[in-house]
Amino acid sequence: MSEFSREPEGTQDDDGGPIDPGALRADPDVAEELFGARYVDTTTWAPTQFGTHNTMNNYYGKKARDPIIDNLAGIEGMLKLYVPTDADVRLGSLLAERPAVCLIGPRNSGRFSTACAALARRHAPDRVYEVVLPAGMTPERLTDYPNLVAQNSGFVLRLGEENHVAVMRKLAPIFRIKKSCLLLIKEAQPRQSEQPGGEVSHQPPDPIAVFDKHLGTPPIAVRMTVENCRAEVEKELKATYGPKECMALASAIRKERPENSDALRIILERSQPKRRELAATILLPAPDAPAARRRASQHERAFRLSYAVFRRRPLHYVFEAADLLLREIDSAALRPEWGNMALQHPVQQLLGDQLKRDWLDAREPGTERTGASRTARIRDPGLRGAIIDVAWHDFDGTRRSVLNWLDLLVKQDDDVMQRAAAEAAGLLADLDFARVHKVLIDRWAKSPRAAVRQAAAWALTYSEKGGNVAPKVRAKLREWCSGEHKYQHDTAARVYASGLEQPFLAWSMLDLARIAEDKMQEPRQAIAEAVNQLYRPERARWILDELAGWPPAAPFRVHVVRVVLALTARMEPTSPDGRPDLLQRIIDGQVDIERLSELWRNAFFDSAHAPEAATALATWIRCADGNDDLRTPVVALLNAIITTPANRRRIAFYLTRNPELCDGIPEWLHLEGWMNRGR
Repeated sequence: MSEFSREPEGTQDDDGGPIDPGALRADPDVAEELFGARYVDTTTWAPTQFGTHNTMNNYYGKKARDPIIDNLAGIEGMLKLYVPTDADVRLGSLLAERPAVCLIGPRNSGRFSTACAALARRHAPDRVYEVVLPAGMTPERLTDYPNLVAQNSGFVLRLGEENHVAVMRKLAPIFRIKKSCLLLIKEAQPRQSEQPGGEVSHQPPDPIAVFDKHLGTPPIAVRMTVENCRAEVEKELKATYGPKECMALASAIRKERPENSDALRIILERSQPKRRELAATILLPAPDAPAARRRASQHERAFRLSYAVFRRRPLHYVFEAADLLLREIDSAALRPEWGNMALQHPVQQLLGDQLKRDWLDAREPGTERTGASRTARIRDPGLRGAIIDVAWHDFDGTRRSVLNWLDLLVKQDDDVMQRAAAEAAGLLADLDFARVHKVLIDRWAKSPRAAVRQAAAWALTYSEKGGNVAPKVRAKLREWCSGEHKYQHDTAARVYASGLEQPFLAWSMLDLARIAEDKMQEPRQAIAEAVNQLYRPERARWILDELAGWPPAAPFRVHVVRVVLALTARMEPTSPDGRPDLLQRIIDGQVDIERLSELWRNAFFDSAHAPEAATALATWIRCADGNDDLRTPVVALLNAIITTPANRRRIAFYLTRNPELCDGIPEWLHLEGWMNRGR
């Protein structure tokens, strides 16, 4: 087979068509399956979520984005659970001597907690801040923002590939003047040779101590159970990859409260070390296996990897994908194909003992939510990511074949295959960001086919959920937003539509404004769905103000109209009467009626979207018709929308023909004189 599967002959530009609200959003359950204890959910960075020090700026145009310096909450609580490391003493002495220090260590080793603890000891828990730089800004640019550095405070900044020695030298003066400290964090293996001044090596804290701290004081029966199984617990803890996995195990025990050894062992089976051990057992051949079983073992490994990639999907996808994987491996090894595995091996043999038990359980009535006996089921969701991880690391000779396989799956014109491949690519990008993007994801992002671009968007979104490559994800997103390749612009918008958010909302909206500037985006729906996914009730006023600040002419105008229509169609999720969310924001004083009316009025003057604008407004009127309390804000909104006889006639034309109001305009609107305004 070819190194990369080609787009089908005759492939043309595909705008993807309409996008149902939420249809592109990445599944958080999948992120937990892939990353286990490392899964990082999207959070809102209050209080500066809307820009530096809560200043609501219009970020459109070439104005550079400012760095964000945010006070870190919860430091006191973190200190109560903090376990000291070998770096603490040296960090403390260096921070007393220098205004800038760098903590270097491997990923997932707890560097951030160590840095925060050191700064809290040096200053105070409420004087610890994090510096977050927009993609493309070098750390040295902080010298342009001396006023952002508070007096007598500690600041932590995560570095990428930058030279930390040069950064410390450049930034030290501004922190010295403020009598503050800057603690840089960088991912790297500790030096074997003598370290430069200001550099401190970091290793993870004792995993058993981390577990004990986070376990706290559980009920006596739980505590006795843990002590009785102490050897088993400590064996798992010593195999963890950093403090997060220790904390996850303690959290599971606190939550489930096992009162006997069997219950505790069930929890241990779901620990990350046990998952990796089990994944190796599932994939790696037995050391004493006869040579005659070599091909059968290869069939089994391909099937089991495919089974993990297609978890919760119909089993026929597992067979099809596994056959494609075997062809890739055989092609790379210059071997002939040995036939279809579905015709040579029964499912239970291909699965092996562990996965077979999970699959047979799924065939019992009531144990599979889809009711399908032919579904790839793994009882422990986190085992899925562990199997893919082991396949990548322990079969490194087949990495190229695995990447080609995922590429082939994405090009199959099948949504199930595309989603599964994108999810797996997201995990692999967390493990080897540069290679997986060069070989796969960047190519997908340039595809003329919307489904392939969406696979790239999902892969980038999922890779960010592991927490290790977030700065690289932001840089890649900036590259796609600002680059010359127009299909990548659409892919970047789809990343936001998939649920990824920048640390600060203004950065996300600036990216979308840049994409909207591309005229090729005019027929595409991704920008509107992206803003729809960024929406939260507390963000309503700011988002509407931001949209009002976008240029009123093409190509921006159509995107603003689509966003407004998407937002006005949203229902308030907790309301028993299903009222529109923005209507509730008006009642709560969170939205300016004049701002919303201006944007809605513009939608009526876009011929392609005027019927949809009328449908949204008719829905609001119908909702108010059944609830007297909603009539006053709806009438106020209509009064604000209708400012001239011309727009009254246009709006009335569309409303009176809308199916939502087939019984006519409600009498209470007539009584307010609305239909007669401007005559």
